[in-house]
Amino acid sequence: MEMPKTARGRRTRDRILRVAADLILERGVAATSVDDVLAGAEAGKSQFYHYFQGKNDLVRAVLQYRQRESMEELGPILERLDTWEGIRTWFQVVVEEQERRGFVGGCPIGSLAAETADRDRELRPALGEALRQKGEYLKQGLETMRSRGEIRADADPDRLACFVTALLQGGLLLASVEKDRRPLEEALEEGYRHLEGHAASPREGAEER
Repeated sequence: MEMPKTARGRRTRDRILRVAADLILERGVAATSVDDVLAGAEAGKSQFYHYFQGKNDLVRAVLQYRQRESMEELGPILERLDTWEGIRTWFQVVVEEQERRGFVGGCPIGSLAAETADRDRELRPALGEALRQKGEYLKQGLETMRSRGEIRADADPDRLACFVTALLQGGLLLASVEKDRRPLEEALEEGYRHLEGHAASPREGAEER
């Protein structure tokens, strides 16, 4: 649907979207009704259906909202994944952000994907793209490091980025279940060691970590 043309309309739509995103993260898609969203957003059904075709349309908008939110928070960090320090900083920020949120919901996009990928075929490609988004930044960073001779020529940035993405999602899920940073922190530490194992030469201090 078209975006609202007035500032008031944009504020109303954004308010509905923010409430929906928070409720879906806390409860899941199935347990979040349109009425719940409207009550939290203090909006009416006529307003909702003016901006969204229905709940499925709202869920798609929530996915886009989460992608924008993530890039606003992590964009500058993700653009520096062409150095070992940049990769380690990203991992540290992920752990700290999850702890700040009380480990609620794990990865917002991962949780959304787990619940909706099998029942919404139209949303599935967008979910896959969203899950791969950060991995693409890592892939590009590793390609740059390989071109500079910092990782081995036989290293496969695509496979390494896929590995880290899967590791990250698993760590986020365990941290959410256990309400503890340790599973995520340890998973990412092992992921970092795995990446370091593809360095062109042993890195000073790598053995001490």
